[in-house]
Amino acid sequence: MEYLGHYDAETGREQLLKEHLDHVASLAAQFAATFDAEELGGIAGRYHDIGKYSAQFQAYLRGERSSGGDHSTGGAQLLYQKRQPLLCLAAWAIAGHHGGLPDFGGEFDGEGSATFCGRMKKKLPDFAAWQEDECGPIELRHMPSTLQSPDIYQLQFFTRMLFSCLVDADFLDTESFYQSCLPEAQQTAGEKSRHGFDALVTLKDRFDEEVRTRFFDESGKRYHEPINAHRREILRACLREGDEGIERLYRLTVPTGGGKTIASLGFALHRAVRAGSDVRRIIYVIPYTSIIEQNARVFQKFLGEKNVVVHYANASYDDEREDGRRQRLATENWDAPLIVTTNVQFFSSLYASRTSQCRKLHNIAQSLIIFDEAQMIPLAFLKPCVEAIRTLVERYGCTAVLCTATQPALGPFFGNRENGMKELCPHIEAQFAFFSRVTFDVRPKRCTSECLAQEIAQKPQVLVVVNSKRMARQLFEAMPEREGTFHLSTNLCAAHRTRVIDEIRTRLKNHQTCRVISTSLIEAGVDIDFPLVYRELTGLDSILQAAGRCNREGKRPREDSIVTVFRMEGSRMLFELDRRGKVADSILDRYAARLSHPDAVDAYFRELYDLSGEEALDKKEILKLCNQKMPPLKTIDQKFQLIDDKSVPVFIPFDEEAKSLLEQLKERQSAGSRALLRRAGVYTVGVSSDFNDKRVTPFQRLFEAGAIVPLWENSTALYVLVDMSLYDETALGLNLDISDGQAIVF
Repeated sequence: MEYLGHYDAETGREQLLKEHLDHVASLAAQFAATFDAEELGGIAGRYHDIGKYSAQFQAYLRGERSSGGDHSTGGAQLLYQKRQPLLCLAAWAIAGHHGGLPDFGGEFDGEGSATFCGRMKKKLPDFAAWQEDECGPIELRHMPSTLQSPDIYQLQFFTRMLFSCLVDADFLDTESFYQSCLPEAQQTAGEKSRHGFDALVTLKDRFDEEVRTRFFDESGKRYHEPINAHRREILRACLREGDEGIERLYRLTVPTGGGKTIASLGFALHRAVRAGSDVRRIIYVIPYTSIIEQNARVFQKFLGEKNVVVHYANASYDDEREDGRRQRLATENWDAPLIVTTNVQFFSSLYASRTSQCRKLHNIAQSLIIFDEAQMIPLAFLKPCVEAIRTLVERYGCTAVLCTATQPALGPFFGNRENGMKELCPHIEAQFAFFSRVTFDVRPKRCTSECLAQEIAQKPQVLVVVNSKRMARQLFEAMPEREGTFHLSTNLCAAHRTRVIDEIRTRLKNHQTCRVISTSLIEAGVDIDFPLVYRELTGLDSILQAAGRCNREGKRPREDSIVTVFRMEGSRMLFELDRRGKVADSILDRYAARLSHPDAVDAYFRELYDLSGEEALDKKEILKLCNQKMPPLKTIDQKFQLIDDKSVPVFIPFDEEAKSLLEQLKERQSAGSRALLRRAGVYTVGVSSDFNDKRVTPFQRLFEAGAIVPLWENSTALYVLVDMSLYDETALGLNLDISDGQAIVF
């Protein structure tokens, strides 16, 4: 009898199970070789679908049964019965290769339990026919160097990496089979979609030519400007270290305006090409989607649009274009030379259990990873995030760069490796002295929104950043003059915010009146330049980020470029913001004349970490769970939420493009709507639905008032605003201050 691995009912094409196992074993071994686990990867691949040898599953493939039963536990049980620790890890990966990695569980878990231990006791259909196909003995002769002197943390991390190799290999071979069932033209297009990115050496040459023209050609009109001389110095130092350096852990502490985006990319490309096969790709990790979009545009100008794969929740690609299809597929497993992603996507994947998130992990090994705005790693997850970076650097051949103007004091969390964390920026003291383009005015007394509104109304161009959406709205409404005054917060959908920011840039460029009242969303990644900035008291890193929007290009006298730090009456801050503000307050007193100096920043972060305490740096006890004797991987995944977002997305059909997209979504229902839903992300506003709070939530108020309805019946994935009177397109966006119900009067 020939045992099938896959069967396509439309074409009648078959893939033999032995062929599928051989292909997956070969791919998984190839993937795992990057962290010296080739043999174990091959074993996991060869035995992952052994359960398909059951008569029940074969009947299912041939259309004779409606269900094939559990086929992913059989191979796990075979390996587990060998009672070898590393084979147990491979068994764990096999058990999760469809439904995700389960919690390990314990010896008393019954066969009905969903834990790994429970699955190992489960009664399965007879699949002994696997021996007829001569799949080979289960032997492990090599101990991966990755697991030399491992602790429990390293074992659970390795399990995810091995799981990633298996899952990606299984996906790719299955995809290849079903691709072969398509018409020839579609097969050819599909084959091209997994290839076609330029090699890193090509990207490096293209980058070098671009920077030579832009920065090093003395005939250029901006070559002799002092600010560009400093940018060139920083860039040269990064390129030189890329060509010569050997360290694996770096800092790049560049003042705002010093060109760290281009300098870090240059370092990465030069280091990658010099290292050859030891660096397979560059991964740029960024905290905000606004920074991602801005940096991606820079990378595209230097390297070509097709070579930049951007992966975040709302990223969408045009499948009708070959390049778009290729980039979308690369977001699945990060098999591309340059990946630009978010903190959430990167770190959540490293602690994930689901197949879709873990699939990319093996492609992080032997990568050069830039952590842009490194200070934005959430405080509550700081220790597990740093431990993951440390593991990638020490055991998986990665090189990491912590890149920011406000460098967090993370040396102690890397095992006190300050000496091993090399600084890429040359002459830091001189650089910060030169790029210090503002004067700080720290006001000790609190002010009311009315007084502040009267003051900023007298300024023709000014940016005001406050700590909450409530305060931004209150201050905007207190403004005596609305002409040329703008409001920015997440109550505006992203597409609307982009339009407002474009108008702000135009007004600044044309020297028109432009007063902006914003939450912190404008601080990082938004390339704008105001003569004056006001910042409500908060953490020093945020104050300095806001200061980076003042006199950004250094075209005004420093003494005329004032950053005012103020305190608001009636401001209600979250506990963490309040803690950051208190630490910043003490730093403002001690470093008043040089707030942006690295010494001030270092002192701020050290005091913040000390004041927060050990527990606050791993609030969900992720490391404690990872170091349990039998780690609960699924539970860790559920607890590791960098953004504890208890909001529901509400679609805002505020323009013709949004209305057209809404109609397409309604027509398609849930089928084939994933790409459309990603596109819809820029038209959504998150509305709080924290039901742990005893008060009525904003979501409840909107829903009970009939202002929002589900996009699809019986679905809560997305709601749509139907009462557009609640969305102020001119300034404030979505109004959440409505009554619990609305009456219709005839």
